[in-house]
Amino acid sequence: MALMSSLCPAVAVASQSYTLFDFPFESGAALPDLRITYDTQGTLAPGYDNAILLMPGAVGDRHVFDALIGPGKPFDTDRYFVITADLLGGGESASPADGLGQDFPRYTIRDMMEAQQAFISRGLGITRLRALVGMSMGSFVALEWGIHHPEALRGLILLGPSPKADAGFRLTVDLISGTIALDPEWQGGRYQHNPVEGLRHAGMLFYPWTVSAAYLNRTPPRDLAVQVENAARAFAAWDANSLVLRYAAYRAHDVAAPYGGDMKAALARITAPTLLLADPTDRLVQVDGARRIRDAIQHPTYVEIESDLGHRALRAMAGTPEGDAIGQHIRDFLAATRSLGD
Repeated sequence: MALMSSLCPAVAVASQSYTLFDFPFESGAALPDLRITYDTQGTLAPGYDNAILLMPGAVGDRHVFDALIGPGKPFDTDRYFVITADLLGGGESASPADGLGQDFPRYTIRDMMEAQQAFISRGLGITRLRALVGMSMGSFVALEWGIHHPEALRGLILLGPSPKADAGFRLTVDLISGTIALDPEWQGGRYQHNPVEGLRHAGMLFYPWTVSAAYLNRTPPRDLAVQVENAARAFAAWDANSLVLRYAAYRAHDVAAPYGGDMKAALARITAPTLLLADPTDRLVQVDGARRIRDAIQHPTYVEIESDLGHRALRAMAGTPEGDAIGQHIRDFLAATRSLGD
């Protein structure tokens, strides 16, 4: 199974950081300095109307989209100004790994969204994105943006979205966090040494939920062992507090919370044409969530990817049936939003 990786892009990348001062969180806490690290590719049009922002999932960073960016690719840098940004709490953006550890504010998906929105509007001066793209947890962030800042989007692309973390997902996160906490190095999150073994075991536990049962049954044991080890390494590369707080935000996701529990009222606020891409074999973020969004928003384009890759289908590479299908749907959607005009 080929997945998107951090490949060298075909055009020059400009890596930068933007700092938000005295950023307020939903909890009432604040950070005096909140850093967002991002890359840009392509040229921003004089009217600032060709920008696309890409947001990664929970474990990945801003480079997860690299293989889709470049001249002639789905996110075509000859046409668009493409921004990839690490979300609050991970990558090279502000996170517990900066030194606050357990004292880092408990943040939400909406906090992540507001930090990204402030960076785009204040830092780059872009008031309306040509498209906002989110993968997995990034799609949760993008969904909140569509609800709370609908005027700032011309198009919305959601890969593996859901309006709420379901019971199965919440249980999975509880198991991940509990596994990390079993490492003696954890020390209630106030560790001197990163609990690498706990992180590794958490990644191994997480892996089966990212693929389908059919995929596990058809994949040779040696290949599965490699993939489980890759999952362990991906988790071990994280600072433990950063990973635990990130998944806590992911677990608490519910677009209806600010609307008295009325999910339909929340989703009805989305006015941008929206492409929803989901895999029916996804066991981590089940397809019912994407279907609920489809049925509640104003302008949906809904696609179920034919695959047994489960959640990993969202990261399939070009040259695979899943990757080619996703790329083509993105191209078609962006072309349709161009034809709509402003």
